[in-house]
Amino acid sequence: MVEPLELFEARARVLAHVQPDSGLERVALLAASGRTLATEVCADGPWPATDRSAMDGFAIAVGKGGVLAGAQFEVVGESLAGRPFDALLATNKAIRIMTGAVVPEGASTVVPVEATSGYDGDVVTINSALASDSNIRRRGSERQAGTTVLAAGRRLRAAEIGVLAVLGHHQVEVRRRPKVAIVATGDEVVPVEQTPAPHQVRESNSWALAAQVHECGGVATRLGIAPDERVGLSEMLKTALADADVVLTIGGISKGTHDLVLETLEELGVQTDFHGIKLKPGKPTYFGLREDLGHKQYVFGLPGNPASTFTVFDLLVRPALQRWLGGDAGEWGARVPLGDSTWKPNRRLQAVPAQLVPDAAGNLTAQLAKPSPSGDPFSLLLGSCYALIPSGAKRDACTTIELAGGSRGIELP
Repeated sequence: MVEPLELFEARARVLAHVQPDSGLERVALLAASGRTLATEVCADGPWPATDRSAMDGFAIAVGKGGVLAGAQFEVVGESLAGRPFDALLATNKAIRIMTGAVVPEGASTVVPVEATSGYDGDVVTINSALASDSNIRRRGSERQAGTTVLAAGRRLRAAEIGVLAVLGHHQVEVRRRPKVAIVATGDEVVPVEQTPAPHQVRESNSWALAAQVHECGGVATRLGIAPDERVGLSEMLKTALADADVVLTIGGISKGTHDLVLETLEELGVQTDFHGIKLKPGKPTYFGLREDLGHKQYVFGLPGNPASTFTVFDLLVRPALQRWLGGDAGEWGARVPLGDSTWKPNRRLQAVPAQLVPDAAGNLTAQLAKPSPSGDPFSLLLGSCYALIPSGAKRDACTTIELAGGSRGIELP
C-alpha cells in the first residue's frame, strides 16, 4: 500500500475529479421534493405584489406623524383577503382590514385590533400610539421582480417547494439523480432477515449507506453480498459497473489474504487514485475511476466496520455526490470550543461523533461521544456532527475543534 493521504488531501483529490453531471429532468412540483434544482428561479414580479396588512385591525389614513392614543376615526369600509377596499382612503378615515389583505392607497399605518376599541360601530378609537407605516408589508419589500430566489444546485425541501408554488412553478427542472450501486462483501455477513450464527453478523452497512445516498439525493441499489472469492466478487462488481455512476464497496480492501476488492476492481478497468487515508476510523479507504464510452464512474472502497463505513461516506462520498448534483460540496471550517471531553491521542486525524451543547454562558461547545470501537454499530446513533481531532492532539493542548456535518444530523457551511 502506498503512503496514506491526509483526509483533506483525499477530499480535494476526489472533488478534483468529480464534475456536475449535465443530465436534467423536468418533474412535477411534488415529485421535486428531495431533488436538486438545475436552474435558478427568479421572482416573476414584486413580492408582495401590493401593500399588504401584517395584522388584523384598522388601516388608517393620517399624516407622517403616526397615530396618537385617543384619536378617533370614521370607519368607511373594509379590506378582506380576496376582497380589497378598491378606493383611495381619505385622510382621517379608517377601514377594517384583515391579515394579508390589500392596504388601500392613502393608508399610512395599520393598527392592530387589540390596540383599538374594536370592530363594532362606525367610529374606532385608538388606545395606543403607533408610528406611521407600522404593520404594512410594502410592495416588493420581500423580493423585487427578477431577483434570484433559489440558486441552481439547491436541494429542494419543503420550504423550497412552497416557494416554487408561490412563484407559479407546477413543474421544476432538476438534476438527474446519480445511480449508486452498493456491494457488500464478506463470508461472515448474512442478510438482515437471517439469524446469524455466533461467528456471523447481519449485513447492515449497505442499508445505512443506501439511506445516506438517499439523503444526498441519489438513487441507491443494494446488489447483495459478494463472497470472499474472485469469481463471485468479480461478477457482482461487473454488475455494479454496468450502469452505476458511483460504486460503493464495503470491506475487502485491507491487507488480509481474502481482501480481494482492490485487485478485482483494477482487473475490471478501475484506475486507482488513492488507497489509504490518515483517518481514524477509515484508514483502508480506496478511491478509483473508470471511464467507459464517455461515462465516468467513481468507485469508493469503504472499510467494513460500521462506524468506518458511515464516517467515510459523510466525509468523502457525500461531498462528491453534492458536487455531482451541481450543489456546493461544502467546506469544513466551523470551529467551536471543546466541552468537558477526553480522548486518546492518535497518530491519525480522528473523526469523533460530537454533540453541540451550550456552556454556562450559552455558547456552543463540542461534547465528544464516549470512545467506541469502529465495529460498534450502535455508535452510529451518537453525535450530531463530527469533531476532527488533529493527529497527536492532547486535551490540554487543544482548545477548539473543527467540525464536519453530514448524516449525523446537522449540515455545516
